[in-house]
Amino acid sequence: MKPSELFAYVKEAYGTEPERMWTKWPNYAVLRNDVNRRWYGVVMDVPPGRLGLEGTEPVFILNVKVDPDDALVLRMSSDIMPAYHMNKKNWVSVRLDGELPDAMIEDLIDMSRRLTS
Repeated sequence: MKPSELFAYVKEAYGTEPERMWTKWPNYAVLRNDVNRRWYGVVMDVPPGRLGLEGTEPVFILNVKVDPDDALVLRMSSDIMPAYHMNKKNWVSVRLDGELPDAMIEDLIDMSRRLTS
């Protein structure tokens, strides 16, 4: 899933516009619940080495909140890992350029939105 497709999904599903909060990182975008202002997702492009991956090109990831009981099972996928720069018990990072179907990424977004509502 491309970040633009992800942003189109959250716009249609929740009316969310991505917030670009850091001029130093123009590709970082926060997905925020418009009612309580809590984050339910963060899109970032990070060096692969920060994720324990090979390569030199930045990798787009989405951080989402998950139920801690589900986190270990979700991390069995090579495209889901402990969250980058977030609480690793409650958040995971999802590779957007990996093999996960778009529908699963959308389900994870929906779960994160529910958990932060």
